[in-house]
Amino acid sequence: MNDSEHRNERPAALSILIVDDIPENLLLLEDVLGELGYITHAAFNGLQALEVLAKEEVHLIIADAMMPKMDGFQLCKSVRNSSKHASVPFIIYSSDYIDEEDKELARTIGADRYVVKTGGTDSLLLAVSELMNIAEPKPVYDPDQQVLPLDDHSFIERHYKLLIKKLEEKMDNLELYSMQLLKKNEQLQRSERRYRLLFEKASVAIFVLDSRGRELVDVNPYAEQVLGSSREELLEARHLPFADSDEREGLVVEPGFSGELTMRAKDGRIICLETDAAAIESDNEQFILLFSRDTTERKMMMEKLHQSEKLSMLGTIAAGIAHEVRNPLAGIKLNLQFLEQKYGDAFEEIDVLRLAVQGAQHIEKVVENTLTIARTTSPEVRSGSINDIVAQAVALLTLTVHKKNIALDTSLGSDLPVLHLDGKQVLQVILNILRNAIEATPPGGSIAVVTGLERPADTGLKPRLTCTVTDTGVGISDEYLKAPFELFKTTKTDGTGLGLTLSRRIMQQHGGDILIARPEAGGTQIKLYFPLP
Repeated sequence: MNDSEHRNERPAALSILIVDDIPENLLLLEDVLGELGYITHAAFNGLQALEVLAKEEVHLIIADAMMPKMDGFQLCKSVRNSSKHASVPFIIYSSDYIDEEDKELARTIGADRYVVKTGGTDSLLLAVSELMNIAEPKPVYDPDQQVLPLDDHSFIERHYKLLIKKLEEKMDNLELYSMQLLKKNEQLQRSERRYRLLFEKASVAIFVLDSRGRELVDVNPYAEQVLGSSREELLEARHLPFADSDEREGLVVEPGFSGELTMRAKDGRIICLETDAAAIESDNEQFILLFSRDTTERKMMMEKLHQSEKLSMLGTIAAGIAHEVRNPLAGIKLNLQFLEQKYGDAFEEIDVLRLAVQGAQHIEKVVENTLTIARTTSPEVRSGSINDIVAQAVALLTLTVHKKNIALDTSLGSDLPVLHLDGKQVLQVILNILRNAIEATPPGGSIAVVTGLERPADTGLKPRLTCTVTDTGVGISDEYLKAPFELFKTTKTDGTGLGLTLSRRIMQQHGGDILIARPEAGGTQIKLYFPLP
């Protein structure tokens, strides 16, 4: 029977007394019965219910079986002994007393319905609907069934027996709970041993901080490995070696923190650590655990992937540029050069014309560099000498160097091994670097080109062949030095931001790399690394 049927069947202005020691149950029943139009009164135990009955007119009582002070059975017995309320329908509502013996006791003391809570509110609403629609009051007992109401002594005896039974069940439950606690304690001890083992053997760096998240309390062996410092050295420092320690003075790492922290290893390397912070309690002391994963290499790979995505996008753009811009640009450039040659210095606006020619040449340079980057041609590797390629690049730029009055010195190593490389691509890299150096170096300055073998301090690493270009120009800025190979990033007003990106790509295709530094003496130093065959 649904709610609308309940609503249609009952008369108006009927009141129900709800008795339950759990406030949530009272609120639920008040809402449900109130929605059906009943007037409700509430009490937390049988004694309060009797006080309500003394003041209010009640047409139905719903009482929980188990309550403090006076439970539902005692309340039902008291109501049935009352001359004023003996005929009021009574429902006992229970989740604890669900045996047939419980139901029988309720029946013998005059309860009209015995409803189990596990059935939800539907069964209760059905009982309410049935009792509220009884035209005549029900007698206290049914003579036809020969079930007489219990006298007080019999009720107390059976009720006491019932309480003892429930108490024994509770004791059994407590004993079971005690055994479970012992088992849990044993599990906790095993967990503590496992925790220590996991702490020692974990493949993530674990840092234990004090409750404020400031002072270092402990580290695991993997954290020692990541930072290159012993546990004793780290604990002696007392604080985590943050890379930006000046900015992080007084840093508090709070539980729930999840993000990236940068720390400086013992050898000076910057380590990126993806970190999660959690609070723990041990021996009544609060600590904060940092679980950190070294993501330095992954960040480098993501950076390379980001560059690759830019290059991929650039390839699509370059195809459109080649088709739409290159041919019209060539015509514009030829026409401007024709006008420049025809009129020469006699033309009143010759400066404007020459600026237009320079602009067209710059656009042409951007288009050519873009197309070069967009091409995915693999190096045509042949045996070659780095000294020969450097000499060729220097010869091509001799006139440019002389016009700007710059000294270009070369120091080419002797007996250097032959490399496997694409001579044209490597020449393009060296020319690009030398042109940048010439543009950055003022008249009277100098550029040095040095080739040789570099043997790393770590004897486990193989030696590499290097080509180093050092100029005496204004030097590279800190901001640019953070990401010098970023696409379209340039320090020159007329630069394209593609030269170094292309150069690095070529070097990586050869299994090498390119490094940019700022020497203490000033200027800029760019070093090319080539792997030996």
